[in-house]
Amino acid sequence: MKEQAQRKKIKKKTYRAKNINAGVIIIFCVFLYIVVNVVNGLTKDHLSIYEVQAVSMSSDNIAEAVIVRSEQDYYSDRAGYTNYYVRNGARIAVGDTVYSIDESSNVYEYLVDYDLNYSLDAEDISILKNFVSDFNSVYTGNNFSAVYDLRDNLKSEISNISDTYLLENLNSIVSESGNPVTFNVVKSDKAGTVSFFNDSLSGLTPDSVNAQTFDKSSYSSSNLYDSDLKESGSLVYKLITDNSWSLIIKLSEEQYNKLSNKTSISFKIKNDGLQLTEPCTFFTRGDAYFAQVDMTDYLIRYIKYRFLDIELSLDTEQGLKIPYSSITTKDFFKIPSRFYIYNEEENTYGFTYMEYDIATKETSYVFVEADCYYEDEENGEVYVDTDSFDYGQYIYCMETEELFQVSVIGQLQGVFNTNKGYAVFRRIEIISENSDYCIVRDGAQKSLSAHDHIALNADLIDENLQIY
Repeated sequence: MKEQAQRKKIKKKTYRAKNINAGVIIIFCVFLYIVVNVVNGLTKDHLSIYEVQAVSMSSDNIAEAVIVRSEQDYYSDRAGYTNYYVRNGARIAVGDTVYSIDESSNVYEYLVDYDLNYSLDAEDISILKNFVSDFNSVYTGNNFSAVYDLRDNLKSEISNISDTYLLENLNSIVSESGNPVTFNVVKSDKAGTVSFFNDSLSGLTPDSVNAQTFDKSSYSSSNLYDSDLKESGSLVYKLITDNSWSLIIKLSEEQYNKLSNKTSISFKIKNDGLQLTEPCTFFTRGDAYFAQVDMTDYLIRYIKYRFLDIELSLDTEQGLKIPYSSITTKDFFKIPSRFYIYNEEENTYGFTYMEYDIATKETSYVFVEADCYYEDEENGEVYVDTDSFDYGQYIYCMETEELFQVSVIGQLQGVFNTNKGYAVFRRIEIISENSDYCIVRDGAQKSLSAHDHIALNADLIDENLQIY
């Protein structure tokens, strides 16, 4: 009985298979599909389209020039404080006063504190106005140094006006001071143009100019026009007795190749915008290239300069700008141009195939239209798509009665044009390049035009692939 009671307590468990909800499965599959596509979309390289831009090939027209002029140095024969009575760039005659030197500081200190009772005359005002006018004509945001030139010009001119007045009234002024006269007035022994510009390239000649001349790491310049104490033997001014001077322009190899066959060049001096066309000679020195322009005008205009920035007028060429990532290569069959003929009956170009019938042992010639992708006139060859022939196939030239086996492969550089919605190979001719972009010839055979659309990355596309 006890065993029966225990058997009654034991219940048999049964398991039923759960019903699978079809809607849940569908939703899960859709979700999985979306996730996979999103992941693929985020990790996959996308094809981008680039619009070809037309540009002017005039970027390589900037150069630097060094000024060479004949100057005679004049030194002080005693120590003292100097006062100048001519301005920088002034023409002087023999016997004109250039400067005075005060061996003691007595007269100098009195002159510094002297109440200059002088009014500018019409000529003085005209000179100062010309400085301001010249400044207005050359100043740009990229040429801020013109501000310092204006400051120096005005300061120099006003000092010259005051010193000239002091010289004219020197006797009465010195008498008023009550100091012993230790004033020595120095006059010019030659006629010429006065310069107060001095630099580390003083004495430079055309024969001594080389690439190292343009290295400014050790270059220095100074203005001699001041009233500071000068030691005996100090350089006080320079005199230019010859109006002839030269510009030696340092050229790149490309600039030299473009210009060296000319007898004159046109250029703009960027420092002040002066446009010139002058006779020119060209030479090389070591690995450097130069142009020498000899002139007799504008000497005073650049008397405070040793270096000038030059913009050369080169023949500009129109080109098309494309990124390097767009460039690819394609294989073509190279075939002698004489085999590519015009068929008057078909009114088209193509090749004559040679066919041999094994059964009849007869040879026949069949004209087949074909597209010449590019003709290399220099080598007398045409480039034909490799899909146009079977490798090793023979073609025939009717004029010379010769056979040619199609087997020579050549490559052309190009890009994939996408104007029609699918990728079409277009040949390019690179004429200039930098690290990111290159410039290709506009109007080349089967090439590109401005505003064409090309694949930005040629590695992500195959020819004839549908884009959209």
